[in-house]
This record gives sequence, C-alpha cells and structure tokens, in this order.
Amino acid sequence: MIGSSSFSLTRKQIGFGTFSNTTHFLLPLFSSTFSSFLSGDNHTTNPQTNRAMLLDSIRNVKSLDVASHLFHKMVVMNPSPPVKDFGLLFTMIVKMKHYTTAISFTKQMLSIGVKPDVYTFTIVINCLCRLNHTNFGFSILGLMFKIGMDPTIVTLNTIVNGLCIEGNVTEALRLVDHMENMGYPSNRRTFGAIINGMCKAGDTADAISYLKKTEERHCKLDVVAYSAIMDSLCKDGMVSEALDFFSKLTDKGIQPNAITYNSLIHGLCNFVRWKEAKTLLGNMMRKGIMPDVHTFSVIVDNLCKEGMVSRATKIIDIMAHMGVEPNVVTYTSIIDGHCLLNQMKDAMKVFYLMIQKGCSAEVITYNALIHGWCEIKNIDKAIYLLGEMVNNGLKPTVVTWNTLIEGSCKVGKALAAKELVSTMHKYGQLPNSRTLAILLTGLFKCGFHSEAISLFRELENMNFDITIVIYCIMLDGLCSCGKLNDAQELFSCLPAKGVEINVFAYNIMIKGLCKEGLSDDAEDLLLKMEKNGCPPDNCTYNVFVQGLLRRYDISRATKYFQLMKGKGFSADAATTELLINYFSTNKGNSALKEFLQNID
Repeated sequence: MIGSSSFSLTRKQIGFGTFSNTTHFLLPLFSSTFSSFLSGDNHTTNPQTNRAMLLDSIRNVKSLDVASHLFHKMVVMNPSPPVKDFGLLFTMIVKMKHYTTAISFTKQMLSIGVKPDVYTFTIVINCLCRLNHTNFGFSILGLMFKIGMDPTIVTLNTIVNGLCIEGNVTEALRLVDHMENMGYPSNRRTFGAIINGMCKAGDTADAISYLKKTEERHCKLDVVAYSAIMDSLCKDGMVSEALDFFSKLTDKGIQPNAITYNSLIHGLCNFVRWKEAKTLLGNMMRKGIMPDVHTFSVIVDNLCKEGMVSRATKIIDIMAHMGVEPNVVTYTSIIDGHCLLNQMKDAMKVFYLMIQKGCSAEVITYNALIHGWCEIKNIDKAIYLLGEMVNNGLKPTVVTWNTLIEGSCKVGKALAAKELVSTMHKYGQLPNSRTLAILLTGLFKCGFHSEAISLFRELENMNFDITIVIYCIMLDGLCSCGKLNDAQELFSCLPAKGVEINVFAYNIMIKGLCKEGLSDDAEDLLLKMEKNGCPPDNCTYNVFVQGLLRRYDISRATKYFQLMKGKGFSADAATTELLINYFSTNKGNSALKEFLQNID
C-alpha cells in the first residue's frame, strides 16, 4: 500500500514538486462532489433500465455524437448506471482521441452522484497525459490518495507513459524506481513505455541497453518494445541492424505484428531496397498478417518519391482488390508524385477521385498541388487552390505561403509576393526566416532593389532575428545592383551584431570586389578570412581567380591557381570557360602560356 504522504515525498525527491502546485487546474472538476461521496449521500428511486442493451450500445459506439447522446441518456437514468458502465463509455471516447470530452463527461458523472472508481481516475489521468498535462495527472493521483483510494500498476504506468510522451524519460525512470521500492513491480507495459520514450527521443542506443538489462532480469517484454527499437533503428538509417533484431524475435518466442513489419518495410523502402521490402511483405502475408493501409501507403509514398508513379498506381489497384481503402496519406503521395513529374492534369484527376471517394483533402494535399502548379509557373491555379483550401476550413501553413511567395517571385511577380506576406498576417500566420529569404531574393532578382532594402530595414527596426542567410542575400543583392559601398558597410557591422561571418558571406564580398575591379581589396579579404578562422573553399579561389583573369592579372592568377590546386581544389566551369576564351583570343600572350603550363 502506498500512503498519500509517502508518495508526495517521493514526488518531491524525484523533482516533481508537490501536488498543491497543480491541483488548482482540476480540483474544480472533482472536489465539489467528494464530500457527498464520502458521506454516502447517493439516493436512487427509479427502476433499473435494461443494462444489457445499454452496454451493447456503448460497445458499438463509432462516433462522438453517438457517445454524447448515450452519455446524456445515462445521466438522467434513475437509478444511475454503475460507474463501470460510465467507464466503458469513457474508454470508447478515449479510443476516438476525444480526451477533453472524456474529462468533461467525468465531471458531469460526478455531479449526478456516481462515485468514481480507480478505473475512472486512471482514464482521466490517461486523458491528461495524452494532452501533455502529465503534471495535472499527478494532481488526480493526489486526489485519489486523499479519498483513500490506492492506484493500480495501470494507473502508475499511465503516468510513466505520459512522462515518456512528453520526453521526460529521466523522470519516468526515477518514478519507476520509486514504484518498485513501494511494492509496484514493473511489468511489460512499464518497460515498453520507457523503451518507446527513449526511441522517440532519438536515444536508440540507450533503449537497446535498457532492453538488454530488462532481459537480464528475466522480465518478459512484448512485441511493442522490440518494434519501437526496430522503428528507431530504421529512422537512424540502421536498417540492417533492425533486420538483425527482427530475426531474433522468433527465437525469443515473440511474434511480429503489422506495426513491426510496417516499420521495417518503411526503412527498406527509404533506402530503395525494394526486393527485400517485397520479400518481407510476402513473409508478412504468409504469417497471416495482412498489410493495412499504412503498409501500402509507405510503399506508395516511396515509389512516388523515386519517380515511379505508375508502379505506385498499380499498388492502389492491389489495395482495391484486397479490400483496403486508400486514405488521405495514400492519395496525397500519388498526387505529390505526379506533381514532382510536372504531371498536373494527372495530379488533379487523383485529387478529384479522392474527393469523390469521400476522402477529405488535408493541408498537405493542397500544399503538394500548390507546389506543383507553382513549379510549372501557373500561379493563378495555385492561388485558386489556396482559396478553395480556406473555403474548406483548412488553415494554410507557412509552407503553403512560402511556396506561393517563391512561385510568384519566379514568374517576376515579386510585388505580388510581398502582398502575400501581408495576407499571411490576416490569416494569423507569421512569416519565418525562409519566407523573408525567399522574398528578399525575389525582390532583388526582379529588380526591386529599393523595396528589398526597405524591407530589410523594417526587419532591423522590428528587432527580427536576422540570420546569416538573410545577411548573405542582402550582401549579394547590394553587390549585384552596384551598391558595393552599402554592402561593405553592412558586412563590417556583422561582428558587432553578434553574427558569425561564414564562407558564403566572404565569397559574396570577394566576388563583389572583383566585379568592381578591386582585386587588391579582394585579396586582402581572402587573407583576412583565413586569419579569422574561416578557411577559403573551392568557390572562394575560383571567384578570385576569375576576377584576376578578367583583369588580365595572369601572374597573381597563376599564384592562386597553384595555391588552390595545392589545397585539393579545382577549376569550376566558369573558370574553365574564361581560360578557354582567353586562350583562343590571346594565343601569343607569353604570360597566359606560362599560366596554362602551370595549371597542368
């Protein structure tokens, strides 16, 4: 038995604080009814309804509307149905992921005098954990102790799982240790939650180590724990290791499930290991585990990413033959595949088929189509889809806006792109660094230099977190439009702004100086960058050598070309083209002949 005070002390020891810090959130839901429960004030007068019919209705709940209708019938029954019947209904609601509704209905159940049991409290704790409010789950645990009700291992495992979902695996491990010290031995659910939490946090090695320690304690783990590790290995690119893990499953007497196979098939497809994925799919089906919509969607998505849309479409036909209905993920993958190949008519056909089949498009579906139309420079169609998306109650993401802004800039409509940023604000969406980088690049390329400079000044005045990427765009834009002095001034201010100058920024300035014939200043900057801990790269040397060749400074060009070769770099296409042009027009130039001899 765990006493209230002992567990409160334990929480404090492991860093959760005391229950009093969080109970204010949920006490109004529960505390007002506890006094009547404890005094036994719960009268019933009406005859019992047909409980068998009620339970049958609850078990067949498929929607929140039906669940809500049943609940409101239950709360007016007299006598009230037993708490376990309410618990069954709440379980069905939780399975549909309507966590806040389950909590709200629990409050109403309490208000009509139905005394909660440990199962009811566990459901509420689970809902709070699923809503990323595990700390409030501890509050409910405190209330359980307050009325003399001890939790079960299921209750405590729910909190362990909640901590892991929130990424607090260290705290979860401490809680597990204290649970065991107080007579609550960990089981496969406990270990599975910890292993899954480690994997979700990207700590695959720690998860494997923990699994091995668990096995050494002769604790039985289920397929969930092993599947989590295999999935994590695949996401880390260690597919072969995941397959080795898989081969050991049967030796341990553990049968893989659909989730196990889906993770491995996904991993194999990601690395274009189609034959192995096909073999595994056959293995799966021979074991009587039929591929589900997730299995097929993984295969379809990877085929489309590899440009094999026709093969992906055949998978859809196989799904239909097997009675597996494609979902929005499946359809979106096919749509995206067509968009990547600029097959927009085909993409729209799939889109309309999807709607016809009663499968509602999601934001990611519209994003794929908008990107596709922008790629073939049909901005009007992309804008039309944006309007349709909004009319269907979907909120555009920053990805949606960035795609439209970039598409507008590519067709020379940079000012229209700037207006789209204002429209973003109306929809409650703020531009990010990528948005502004796209817009600034577009404004400069379309010749709207003053608008780009004005926008940049606005960002500075707003104390926007300007990244080195945006500074590089500004430096390049200023150099390109003949404002080298402004570029130099901005470049010199970067260290004072706390911005670390990278090789791209140096290359832009060296190119800008060379363009204006200031090769001495460019050389000084090249030497300075190395002293500042930013070694020149292949682009740096090529840009500088090109600048020297354009000034017919063959002597220095020879020197830096040899230096470049010594560092393992080589002439790029632009440098090579300059050399060919100069050689063809200056065959008699002895300095150029010497240069050509030195670059062999």
